[in-house]
Amino acid sequence: MSEPNNPDIPEGGKDNERTVTDPITHLPLTIHDATSVELEQIPPPPSTAEHKQQREERGADTEEDTNRRHADMEDVIHESVNGNWWEDPVGDQRRTRVQTAIVAAGAATVGALGAIIMWSFVGTVSGKAAGLGWVGVLLAPLACCLLGLGVGASALSFSLFQREPEHRPVHNRKDTQKPKTLNKDHTAPESAAWLNSLLNSLWPIVNPSLFTAVSDMLEDAMQATLPKMVHGVRVADVGQGTESIRVLGIRWLDPGSAAKDIDGMKAEEGDFFNLEVALAYRAKGTTAQGMKGRSANAHLLMEFWVAGGMVIPVWVELTGLLTTVRMRFQLTPNPPFLSLMTLTLLGLPKVSLKCTPLAKNFLNVMDVPGLSTWLQKSINIAVTEYVAPRSLTLDLRTLLMGRPKMDTDAVGVMIVTIRRARGFRSGDASKLLKTSEGKKGDPYVSIGWSKLGKPLWSTRIIKGGEPTWEETTALLVGPAELNGQESLRLQLWDSDRFTADDLLGNVEVPLQELVSGSHNKISTREDGLVAQSGDTAPGTISWEVGYFVKTTLSQHLEHKHRDAEALKEKIESEAEAKLREAKARDDEAEDGEVEQQKKEDLKDKTDEVISGSKPTTQWRSGILSIRVEQISGLEIEKIRESGVKADAEDDEADDLPSAYCTIIINQQRVYKTRTKMKSNNPYYDAGTEKFIRDWTTTDVMISVRDSRIHEADPVIGIIVLPLRDLFKHQSIFMDSLPLVGGIGYGRMKLSLIFRSVQLKLPKRLLGWDVGTLEIHPHATASNDLPAEYASCRLKFRTLHGKGKMAPSQEGGWSTRQGRPVRLAVQKRYTACLLITLRKRAVGPDVTPAFCTLWLKDIPDDEEVRLSLPIRRNEDGAVAQARANATEDIGEHVGTLDLSVRLWPGLSGYHKYLADHDANMADVMEVLDYAEGSQDTSKNLLADDDYSGSDTSDSEDEYDEEGHHEEKHDEASEHSTQDGNLAKENGVVGDFKDFRKRKGELHRKHRGLMQWKAMRNVAWIGRGVENTAGKLGGKVMGTFKHHDREPKVEKEV
Repeated sequence: MSEPNNPDIPEGGKDNERTVTDPITHLPLTIHDATSVELEQIPPPPSTAEHKQQREERGADTEEDTNRRHADMEDVIHESVNGNWWEDPVGDQRRTRVQTAIVAAGAATVGALGAIIMWSFVGTVSGKAAGLGWVGVLLAPLACCLLGLGVGASALSFSLFQREPEHRPVHNRKDTQKPKTLNKDHTAPESAAWLNSLLNSLWPIVNPSLFTAVSDMLEDAMQATLPKMVHGVRVADVGQGTESIRVLGIRWLDPGSAAKDIDGMKAEEGDFFNLEVALAYRAKGTTAQGMKGRSANAHLLMEFWVAGGMVIPVWVELTGLLTTVRMRFQLTPNPPFLSLMTLTLLGLPKVSLKCTPLAKNFLNVMDVPGLSTWLQKSINIAVTEYVAPRSLTLDLRTLLMGRPKMDTDAVGVMIVTIRRARGFRSGDASKLLKTSEGKKGDPYVSIGWSKLGKPLWSTRIIKGGEPTWEETTALLVGPAELNGQESLRLQLWDSDRFTADDLLGNVEVPLQELVSGSHNKISTREDGLVAQSGDTAPGTISWEVGYFVKTTLSQHLEHKHRDAEALKEKIESEAEAKLREAKARDDEAEDGEVEQQKKEDLKDKTDEVISGSKPTTQWRSGILSIRVEQISGLEIEKIRESGVKADAEDDEADDLPSAYCTIIINQQRVYKTRTKMKSNNPYYDAGTEKFIRDWTTTDVMISVRDSRIHEADPVIGIIVLPLRDLFKHQSIFMDSLPLVGGIGYGRMKLSLIFRSVQLKLPKRLLGWDVGTLEIHPHATASNDLPAEYASCRLKFRTLHGKGKMAPSQEGGWSTRQGRPVRLAVQKRYTACLLITLRKRAVGPDVTPAFCTLWLKDIPDDEEVRLSLPIRRNEDGAVAQARANATEDIGEHVGTLDLSVRLWPGLSGYHKYLADHDANMADVMEVLDYAEGSQDTSKNLLADDDYSGSDTSDSEDEYDEEGHHEEKHDEASEHSTQDGNLAKENGVVGDFKDFRKRKGELHRKHRGLMQWKAMRNVAWIGRGVENTAGKLGGKVMGTFKHHDREPKVEKEV
């Protein structure tokens, strides 16, 4: 979709007139929204009786009518062939034959007369012949003339005979003197009566399911504008009726300036065909009260959920439509000869609707104006996105030929690392209530696109001083950003707890500059801040940036040991062969067309080769596209019913689920679809694209939940997709997979596409964002560590966990009972492990020294032996070292040696964090469902048995070790000392097993949870806990800063 430009309203024009840039021709164009007056002026279609009468009046289906229509077409041909631009060759031949006959006759007459005169003269001179006499003198010229006429007639008779053209009588027609708009000249709009006749015949037999995408778009718009009293809405049925849409006029358009970049619209190359079409629809009048009579016009059956769970069905009838559309078709030499279609609306269409509730004992025959107005407003919201200068682009070749999508929408990835900020002014310097320490500010940096304006990512907040972040993020770059000439914007903010954050300065760099200057490489920059007014602001930001494109065909063929140049030459020769006829027409004009065809063929072949091959381990990072199309046969298991219900898919609406999908990547929620109300075949066609660091260790889970009122949304089913198993043979996956592990059934049709980018991240940056840090139970110090520090206890802290070690008699430090320390980690690449040396266990905190370990510097699932510098704690060095990613804070006093390992994924140590984070709680619940369905998912994806990724195996091993085996080891140790304790621990273990089984039953809506009343009570209890947590968070938020949490992307 092209970016909008600012429309101008011309002076003296209509109220809704405005000048925009036409996305089709890239020229300025004045448009206006259709009005109700214009819509009413369109004549309604004739009734069945009127249509029959008109046919009888014009003598339809008779010989006279057939001949008359053919005569009309012959007149059109006659008018065309008798233009001034064409000379009749038959007339030229006729004139040539007559001229030849005259010359031959004259020549014969003169020749004969000359011969007689010569004969008479020779005879007179020689004296041998007698004179002709007076009779001979009179008859000789006459005989010569007769001879000439005979020769001329003979010349005409021996010429080729050509039949004279048949002159048909001209039929009498009523000629109006008014100028006609249609077919007035070769540039005027053309009549489309033949096209309307075709539509009229085809319209009633078109499959209504083809309009699912339109109703889906309308449903989304209505969901976004629901009144408070309405909880949900769905389109239960859609029908186009028997009355077709009408084409009022159609005309072709010149290319205009489509070959130039104008107002952010990218220049188009290749062969295009442009059209402008005026469309209208008027409902056929009907007085029928039944559904059969109402269904003659285009209609929707909608269902509204209001307070109290009551469902109100509403019959929505389309009574009128008026719009003008411009379309550009890209042509290709291969069937179906159409590639891309760009469509734009010239003004907001005018739509009129009639809404009639169908509920019993309600307004069954009465239109509801307020409801109609709200629906029209929803339609306007949906179609505004396609009104010029915006546009919609469709791949007709894919739609018509069934060619699957083989590439991602994003064309590259922007890798940005925010390192530090220096010399900026403090946003709190002028605030009187701040202390001298507080006036240093609490800075953070946000990143986004300048024209979009929305921050897409931000760093953590660092309190006081000059911050050092060393945080890295990835932004996807698509055609919208490139065509819209976006700029990358960095904003330095000062966080405030009670007031709005203060903007300290901006850094804006055009995207094109970054694409060209940092192409497939990292560039280090230090840019000065600019104030919002455009003036220079104090301070600089040091950062790194690089733009990385997707891997090329040559790189993939090289991996397959194939010659890329030979393949390119073959593609180019085939492209030239396709367009040899077009090139013969005009060599110079068609050179650009041939080059464009070569590019398109090379792009298609590239997509085919890359998507058909397994992703390489050489390029592990890339763009993952996930799309959920539809769920078929979705239903909830009826646990209190036995047997098989034959008409399960035709249950009442109350029994159907209101499903929505959640996409989880590496155990983090990243995307949520809209809710499809009460449908057993919900259609979504929604998805997202995300940057992933390593496709070989990435797991994707899709959960389907049932949205319920006054109940927690249960999981209907899940799908587990380890990319390592998914992309064993090719980089694209399209299939229909069953939902498992939940309270229902169904099959989800989905597609995944992975495209590598030319980026090689270091191993430490290929991990997950969530995990569990395991610290070996023994740690030692260097010999140069002072004795006063060696006697201190070690305390380990992350933002969400803590552990400790005590001095060991054997030297160094160790944990009790020799078990490792395990700490929950949420934002791993911004998290720091703080190790403090404390003198006392109780009383005021006395921390003479400390160590820091930034978790971004260690890889996943690998035991690492580290030597961390121990630094003296002076002047608040601990707080500064924990916040700033640098190792030069504090005086070096020794070294701490220890081993650590980061297990990726969530574990039981995240339970406390999940109690305060709804997104994490959702993921952990899905993991509980997935734990019991691993065996069911084994054979769904590949030929080999499913085993999950290394990360999943590690996580499962750790969960059991951390929560079950750890307790079991402790019990075994004590059981050797006291058998009674072992028996008590067995009872405790049985109780925990019982609680685990009860949790599984409740998740399946069995046990107590099979009763709706108990589920309502559980929902109330959870709601109280969530409300208390939110209030506690708000209270705590007034005393300390909270980093911006990444929001889950939702379907628009």
